[in-house]
Amino acid sequence: MRLALRGDNLLERLALRLRLVPEPAAQAWAGVALSGVLVAAQRLGVTARLANGPASAEAVCADLGLDPTAGRLLLDCLCSVGHLTLGPDGYRLTRSARRWLDPRSDLSVGRFVAANVDYFGWWAGLDEVARSGGPVEHHDRPAGDAYWRRYITGQLELARLSAREVARRLRLPGDASRLLDIGGGHGWYAAELCRRHPGLAATVVDLPGSARVGREIIAEAGMSGQVSHVEGDALEADLGGGYDAALCFNLVHHLREDQVVALFGRVREALRPGGVFAVMDAFAAPSRRPPNAVAFLRMFMYLSSGSAPYTPDQLRGWLDAAGFGVPRRVPVRRLPGQGLYVTSRRADGPTAGPGAK
Repeated sequence: MRLALRGDNLLERLALRLRLVPEPAAQAWAGVALSGVLVAAQRLGVTARLANGPASAEAVCADLGLDPTAGRLLLDCLCSVGHLTLGPDGYRLTRSARRWLDPRSDLSVGRFVAANVDYFGWWAGLDEVARSGGPVEHHDRPAGDAYWRRYITGQLELARLSAREVARRLRLPGDASRLLDIGGGHGWYAAELCRRHPGLAATVVDLPGSARVGREIIAEAGMSGQVSHVEGDALEADLGGGYDAALCFNLVHHLREDQVVALFGRVREALRPGGVFAVMDAFAAPSRRPPNAVAFLRMFMYLSSGSAPYTPDQLRGWLDAAGFGVPRRVPVRRLPGQGLYVTSRRADGPTAGPGAK
């Protein structure tokens, strides 16, 4: 992921092209600065204030209780990266910012941006993680920790972008009445499937802090009658049985390989014969190309969970060992960086091999 630097005149552009400029210094400085400005703007309510209409710097600072000098500098930074414009009537959101940062937009990712405040400390400790090999521990936080609300509501905004499309593309048995959502947190994917299949009821199993926030989200959506949360670790909790379908979305990359195999085996036991199993994650096939932005995603996964994106071939092997058929990849337009794979429980049980019971 290369920070794009732009010269304002011919000599500056030539210096950049000839690599006479210390680009690593700019990357280290500007990357932190950009993230800091975006996160602060969301946490302070700047974009929410301007979503109501254009305003002068003085009005924004007065309304939000900001220091006039610091507040104006923050607004100018947002202008410099294209989220605001400045005109005779003051600062206003650009069309793109209204789409992605206006809290009233169905596509807003503002809460996800704000939740990135938790990652600053993680990245600052990357040198120690690289020495010790031990990732940041964040799933073991107390259930009442404010982190869970920031994390789950931020993830909800990303899920809203794709959940309806996933529900449309994911084919469930015609008589499906029970759905298991493992590590589903906010429960939004389960909720969209229940909306699409009126006779369907879903159970979301997740850690206590995640489940508590998820219950509130589902209640606010008026879906508590169809979607319920059970508090527990997906690797240990009683999953029950007799489900027609199960989801495992964005959980695999948090687990070791042996944990994935064990979890998939337990999911098979929870499904009825022929039950559908959908797994979605950032699966990445090996590539001979030089590292790109995917390298940063892999680094973040290791930093946060001590893992990395697994490959589709690994997924197929785990599913086969657990007693599932060959999965098919379902394309999702809103999730270009992720893979949704759908399979079903085989009648003949797990094959012999690692993790087979």
